[in-house]
Amino acid sequence: MSNNQQKSRPNRGAPKTNPTRTYSQTQRPSRKKAEIARRIFIAKCIIVFSMIFVLGGGVFLLSRSGLFKSKSSKTERTSLSSVTFESQQSSASEVTDTTPEVTEPTAPLSGYTVILDPGHSGEDTGCGWPLNNSEIEEKDITLKIVNAMEEDLTARGAKVYVTRRTDDTVGIYYRMAEVHLICMDIAKERGILPFSAEKEADLRAKCEKIKEINEWQKFSQNGMGFMAGFGASDDLKLLMDLEAQLTDVVFVSIHINSTGDPAEYEIKHGAAVHYADDKYISSPSHDEGGEPKHDAYFGRHNEDNALFSQMIYDHYVEYFPDMVSYSKEQSHLPSAFAVIREQALVGVLVEVGFITNPHDREFFKDDENLKKSAIPLDDAIEDYFLSKKNDQAAAS
Repeated sequence: MSNNQQKSRPNRGAPKTNPTRTYSQTQRPSRKKAEIARRIFIAKCIIVFSMIFVLGGGVFLLSRSGLFKSKSSKTERTSLSSVTFESQQSSASEVTDTTPEVTEPTAPLSGYTVILDPGHSGEDTGCGWPLNNSEIEEKDITLKIVNAMEEDLTARGAKVYVTRRTDDTVGIYYRMAEVHLICMDIAKERGILPFSAEKEADLRAKCEKIKEINEWQKFSQNGMGFMAGFGASDDLKLLMDLEAQLTDVVFVSIHINSTGDPAEYEIKHGAAVHYADDKYISSPSHDEGGEPKHDAYFGRHNEDNALFSQMIYDHYVEYFPDMVSYSKEQSHLPSAFAVIREQALVGVLVEVGFITNPHDREFFKDDENLKKSAIPLDDAIEDYFLSKKNDQAAAS
């Protein structure tokens, strides 16, 4: 058989040829691949859209919380840590701020009052040097010290009153009338005035009259008003009883000492602190005679006056060792000076040194020393109030 014959012989074992079926069988694998690709594409789209939805929602919540704000308030930053659906709907004023507030420490003398009295003024120059033609005078020194004290005490939180701020002549009883008026103001503000409105008006009018007279050269009865005479008049007793209740108020009068004996110029030097004591003041030796007599007053805080005076002296000479008193007995002592006698606040009269002593006088000529004098004096005031506060705490 030739090769051509063999080639044209039909294959009997093979199925009959079907062109359509043969086409279908050849396309099936590619259709399956397309189906798989389509499903993968749909799955990827679902995943991508899901991620976009989740991320978009997260960004929305975070933007609402304020994290992406360039400037956010303290309240918004705090609310981020506890954001909820309800807090998102609330106003900023309703969000609770849990951030601890930063507060300044309480000033040590906050709630306390100090009345400062710069000794002498105007025509009443006080002591000076040289004695007959003063180049340096007590009235100027005391005002500089008080000005420094007021500034420092105010910085420590105290309420400060000053009996004079200028060089105008201000008499002793003018100052005491002013103290009584200040104390009535304080008591009235606190609602503890112990007398009627009518009596208050009467006492205020009398104090203003004393200030109007402003006598300093001679302590006439008119110039002293109801403070004239030995002991305490009924009006003065009312005011002193009131002042004795004001245990968070102190009185400090600043003065300069001197001696009239040239032989003592080099001997007498240093500080001295005087305080009021009922027994000392009521001694018959302090009855000048010729003036109305009243019952002696026994309502002062004698022990507190002594304690305060000791603290004032100790702080002052610790800060200025050269100003230690020439005499231990004269360093702090009971006295009957009018500015501590005619009122019942815890108080002292401080003689910061002797203008007749060469060393002390050089000290007074330096304004920096006068300014620094405020530091130990104010430290003593602060320590006194702290000691009383501790005593009250221990008692309770």
